[in-house]
Amino acid sequence: MLKRLWICSAVWPLFAWAQGNDQMTWLDNRFRVDPTIKQVSFMVKREEPSRPVILVAPDGSKYYSSRHPKNVSWYSEDDLDIISIDSPMAGPWQAIGRVSQDNRITLLSNLRLTADTLPQNLYQSEVLKFSAQLLQNEQPLTVRDFLERVKLRILFYPFIADEQVLPNNMQPEPTVIGDFADDGQDRDEKAGDGIFTLSLPVDVEPGKYRVVIKSMNGVFSRALEQEVLVYPKPFSATLIKSHNAQDPHQLVVLPQDDALVVGSLASYIQYSSPKNKQQIIQQRALPTENELSIALPNDDMTGKYAWSGWVYGTDRLHQRELIFPLVKSHFAAVKNIRAENHVVDQAAIEAEKQRQQILHDIEQQKQSREKTIRIMIMGNIAIIFFIVGSILGWRMFKKRRKEKQDELVLPS
Repeated sequence: MLKRLWICSAVWPLFAWAQGNDQMTWLDNRFRVDPTIKQVSFMVKREEPSRPVILVAPDGSKYYSSRHPKNVSWYSEDDLDIISIDSPMAGPWQAIGRVSQDNRITLLSNLRLTADTLPQNLYQSEVLKFSAQLLQNEQPLTVRDFLERVKLRILFYPFIADEQVLPNNMQPEPTVIGDFADDGQDRDEKAGDGIFTLSLPVDVEPGKYRVVIKSMNGVFSRALEQEVLVYPKPFSATLIKSHNAQDPHQLVVLPQDDALVVGSLASYIQYSSPKNKQQIIQQRALPTENELSIALPNDDMTGKYAWSGWVYGTDRLHQRELIFPLVKSHFAAVKNIRAENHVVDQAAIEAEKQRQQILHDIEQQKQSREKTIRIMIMGNIAIIFFIVGSILGWRMFKKRRKEKQDELVLPS
């Protein structure tokens, strides 16, 4: 019995090491890389403060934080090194430096960056939820110390055919759309779960773009690309000021080129009056309405008004739900007092002209939509008549052909 216990006590540490082989104690700050590993990352904790370690490859080559091959990414803090190596040389590696007495490290192998696929058709100024994730051996990576130091960035490059043949001084400049991290802030649901999320604002001019998602702070080197088309914003939002105390101001949201599904418009408006009275106004279009007219209270007070918010709709072509921010805007209200230069009266006239033009545009869209619906109905009726007529004609043809065949049959 004692012999069995002795054997178990000798073998048990080996099993314990196997269960936690992603964390190990370096012996003389050495570790071995298996030939099957395509990529490895590891963290070295140092005495604080101290210089970054020197990394020695199996062939004796020395790598430094400031000087290393292109396949090495190196991130340093006062007491920490994170080193990532693509296609590492197999064999024993060594770190030289003031490594902490608690020199247990986390080895991460075969890291891969995945990300949501953006819709191929985006709209200028829309906002959408976008996520990326780090995988280790195709499993979600949840090593908190590593994830907290990874920063991802989304870049929009204007699309240029054969871009790679252009000299460096002619390469297109990217637009930085957003930085995001796995920190539980904004739209990121949970810190340290390996999922990086942000509200992606499409703040670029309409056109074709090459979108690149990549790490920006040297923790590891990964990038993903895809091409997208950015279309103009599919609606206009126009404020019509009222010059009558009994009538509210109007914010009119008018779709462009029937890009949105009829009845899909909705809004959330934050509205404030000169006395800083805050109001939330929410409204949605009726199922048959293409436009949205939002009444903003008219307090009949002179001063500065402000409004901002969100517009929601559904893309007609792809049935995709869309969200657009309305940036904070201001307008001033003045008393309608007739002055010698008629400035106030002229403003009222211009506002009324603008209102009439918008109403005219809305009416034109309604008529156009009704005309399109009538054409579709007439077309469908014509198709139905054609199909029914074809079927009846074919049946009559078969019947007459059978009658002629019967007439040709000779009596026996």
